Amino acid sequence: MAKVISGESKAVHDNDSENWITETLSKISKDQKPENIFYADETALFFQCLPQKTLTFKKEKCFGGKQSKVRLTVMLGANMTGHQKLKPLVIERSKNLRYFNGAKSLEVDYEFNKKILDDVRNL
Repeated sequence: MAKVISGESKAVHDNDSENWITETLSKISKDQKPENIFYADETALFFQCLPQKTLTFKKEKCFGGKQSKVRLTVMLGANMTGHQKLKPLVIERSKNLRYFNGAKSLEVDYEFNKKILDDVRNL
């Protein structure tokens, strides 16, 4: 079985994260209610990428192409109980959301950051 290598799951030792959760996090959160503790993380949305796999008939040739590096950065967050979800924050390199010109409304907050252009070129 072939698997794709991805992520940074072994960048931190399991003992380090367990110790941080049991010692540090418990001290920080002991006086807080779970509904007041939020977690947020960002992810890249490569919305112009083609799929890396497809279904074909036997002996049918399948050709791919170079993957697009165009992306949006999206930050998602929610509180510890999951009852309050933050509105997604989209970060793009342009002042105008040009990828969503035809959209009537978007349920996201939007910010722009020109530095993203440099980050994409360095991929």
